[in-house]
Amino acid sequence: MLFVAMLPFAAAPARVVLRYATATLYWLAMTRWFFGPPLFDRLFVHTGGECQLPLPASDTPYSMSACRSAGGAWAGGHDVSGHCFLLLHSGLFLAEEVLAPLLLLLLASLEHRGPAASPAARWALLAATLGLVGVWLLMLFFTAKYFHGVEELVSGSLLGAAYWFAVYHMRIVAM
Repeated sequence: MLFVAMLPFAAAPARVVLRYATATLYWLAMTRWFFGPPLFDRLFVHTGGECQLPLPASDTPYSMSACRSAGGAWAGGHDVSGHCFLLLHSGLFLAEEVLAPLLLLLLASLEHRGPAASPAARWALLAATLGLVGVWLLMLFFTAKYFHGVEELVSGSLLGAAYWFAVYHMRIVAM
């Protein structure tokens, strides 16, 4: 991401890095750690999910990773699709930070209004970014087709798009 922040089309590199850090913190809070178990695990437990282990109730792990490392399995509850969350969260972030500015720069260079830089490098970056987003869309399709129920896919998708919507369209976080 620092490479992207240093490209000529990145108007404010510090803001790009700040948005990247904020997006990473959002991902961490949802999937890895939020002053204890991640928010996805808390949602799972609060909707009736639990770790199935032959242990007393007081020793039951409260997070999916602790449950699995103890030899248990998550059961019941609402399991947000982490795949949909991650694929949409990262894909929308990449589209806003790389694709949109790069397309504007390429259009300006075609009209000879943009800064003089290597058009081949820009086209290569565009092709690589589009290829990555294409693979992510394919993964999203197969996740939707073969894994999770509709409610889990929708909640993962909504939470994946929430950061993008709040930062880039609602401008809740002034960046």
